[in-house]
Amino acid sequence: MNRVRHFSLSAALLRLGLVSGVLVSLGLTAQMAAAQSMAVPAYFYPGLFWNQLDQAGSGVGVAVMNPSSGPGTGPDPQYLGAVRSAEAAGITVVGYVYTSYGSRSLAAVESDVNNYYSWYPGLGGIFFDEASTDCGDEAYYATLNSYVKTKGGTALTILNPGTQTNQCYEPAADILLTFEGSYSQYVNSYSPPPWVANYPASHFWHVVYATSTTSAMATAVQLSKARNAGYVYVTSATLPNPYAVLPSGGYWSNELAAIAAPPTALGGGGSPTAAPHPAAAGPVADTVDRLARHTETFPQTWR
Repeated sequence: MNRVRHFSLSAALLRLGLVSGVLVSLGLTAQMAAAQSMAVPAYFYPGLFWNQLDQAGSGVGVAVMNPSSGPGTGPDPQYLGAVRSAEAAGITVVGYVYTSYGSRSLAAVESDVNNYYSWYPGLGGIFFDEASTDCGDEAYYATLNSYVKTKGGTALTILNPGTQTNQCYEPAADILLTFEGSYSQYVNSYSPPPWVANYPASHFWHVVYATSTTSAMATAVQLSKARNAGYVYVTSATLPNPYAVLPSGGYWSNELAAIAAPPTALGGGGSPTAAPHPAAAGPVADTVDRLARHTETFPQTWR
């Protein structure tokens, strides 16, 4: 990937021989997501919120439909209309299927897949929830991935272990949801493993809930770009179900704009008016903050 090179924080750290360790300590990869799209757990009934997705233009790339913790007992005309409208708006709709961390039978999972494709023509793929992270279960998910591909069309596959997974799962799906948690967790305790930087950003999705302000949302989106996530969803909604609604008003429009914006270097690419540096703690963070403030005065001649 072509990267804009700024003589800013990362350059100063490199001169000190610290860049690798500092980036790892902040959970930032050497590769940044150059292009990003919103992927939404759309766990709400067709209506106002599905219409909001359709009206987002090219900002929303993927939506997960979930009629009843799976396809339910039969086709729902309202969902059929929602799938058709979303697909017409350029959104890939995938169906929710749980896997019980690899313990649910393949026959039961494949039956759900069959029902989705039979009841909702135009469906774009399957979202496999409760995915295992044990490499011993990778063959189970590889089988499901191949099964979805036989359905034709987009046949997008997503694995959601709800946490970081192992590299053995890289070939088992098109997208790995490698973070699902609160804003506090995302900023203060999440760090992607080094292997993530070896793959395209389009392979990874981060979901961040309990992000209460527009400013915090912008920080989360920027962090997701730095952490090589090609898909992201940030919401102010909280547990027990942060996916029952969509963000609204300025939060929603600002999130779409933040996702569409190109990534910036740490510290805003040397701009003194850029967003604040992500919060961190400890001596390394103190060093980063001091260097960031210092390097923001350097001329941006390294492009």
